[in-house]
Amino acid sequence: MNRILIYSIITISLLVTNACKNEKEQQKKKETKTSEVTKRVSVIEIKSPRAGELFTLGDIVKVDIDLKDIEQNVDSITVQTENTQATLSTENLDYSWKTQNLKTGNNTLQITAYAQARKIDSYTLKLRFKSDIKPELYECRIVNTYPHDTKAYTQGLFYDHGVLYEGTGQKGESSLRKVVLETGELIQSLSLPAKYFGEGITAFGDKIIQLTWTSQTGFVYDKENFTLINTLQYPTQGWGITTDGKKLIMSDGSQTIYFLEPEYFTEIGRVEVYDHEGPVRSLNELEYIDGLVYANIFLQEEMIAFDPKTGKVVKKIDCRKIIPEGYRNERDNVLNGIAYDKKNNRIFITGKRWPHLYEVRFDKI
Repeated sequence: MNRILIYSIITISLLVTNACKNEKEQQKKKETKTSEVTKRVSVIEIKSPRAGELFTLGDIVKVDIDLKDIEQNVDSITVQTENTQATLSTENLDYSWKTQNLKTGNNTLQITAYAQARKIDSYTLKLRFKSDIKPELYECRIVNTYPHDTKAYTQGLFYDHGVLYEGTGQKGESSLRKVVLETGELIQSLSLPAKYFGEGITAFGDKIIQLTWTSQTGFVYDKENFTLINTLQYPTQGWGITTDGKKLIMSDGSQTIYFLEPEYFTEIGRVEVYDHEGPVRSLNELEYIDGLVYANIFLQEEMIAFDPKTGKVVKKIDCRKIIPEGYRNERDNVLNGIAYDKKNNRIFITGKRWPHLYEVRFDKI
C-alpha cells in the first residue's frame, strides 16, 4: 500500500478518535454541570403564609416551613429577621414570627437550610404589615387668613425666622420664592430652568433644598440670596421634603418615605406609611412637627400625621371646610403646602393657585 495513503488513513483515524474523545468529554462536562444544577434545586418550601400577605403589627404569624423530598441531608434551618435569629431542628420546623416591634410595610424573613454546616438553600419571605392603631380624627379650622398668589402652583412651603418660603411647580413656571406672610408680597424669586417641574422645599441650616418631579434632580441654594450652591441626584421621583434637623425626609408619591443624609443625599433609611387598613399612597408635601411628619395626600382633602420611626399613621385631619369657594373637587388646584412656625407654634396650609394661605389649628373630633 502506498505510504502516503497509509499515513492519510492513520491521520484520519486519529482525527476521528480525537473528535469522539472531545465530544465525550464535552458531554461529560455537560452532564456534570446539569448534575450540579440539579443539586442546587430548592429544598425549602413555605406552605403558608403567601408572599406579600397583609397582617397587622402585633400578630403572631405562624410560618409553615417544609423541606422538599430530595437527596439532601438537611440538619438545621435558620430563620432570621432584621433583629433576631433562630435555629430550628428538622424535627420541628414550626416558626412563630412575633411582630409587635416591626415597622409598618414590608418586612422580611430569611430562611436558610444547612447540611453538615454547609449552606445549601435560602428562601426570602416578604410580608406586609398594617398599623395596629386606628388614627385619631381631627378637623382643620381657620385661625387667620392671608393673601396668596393665585399664580403660585404651590409644591413646597416652609416658614423660617418670620419669612414664608414657597416652591412652585409646572414646567416653565417653577420657582423658589420668599414671601411676606401678612401681605403676600413677593420679596425675592428665582425661576428654575424651563425643563424642570419644581416640587418640595425645605431649609437645612443656612441652605434651601428644592426637589424636582421626574428629573431626579435637586438644587441646593444659599438661603439668604438664592445662589445655587450644588445640584443633587436621587433615583426616585421628588414630591415632598422636610427635615427633623438631623436628616432629610422625602416622599416620592408612593407610601414610601426616604431618610437622606443632607450633604450628599445618600439614603440612610426608609419607612412605609400604613394606617390600620393598609398603605397610604400619594404622599406629597411634608412638614416635621413635634416628632411627627404631617403630609398632604395628592388629590385628597385630608392630611395625615405619621410617626417616622414606625410608619404608623396616628392622625387623620379633615380639611374639607377650609377649601376655598370654587376649588372643591378641583383636580389640579388641590390642597398642598404645609409650613410650621416653631417659635410661635403656628401651622400654615394652602393649595395650588389658592387665593388664600391659612393659619390653622387641628381640633380633635
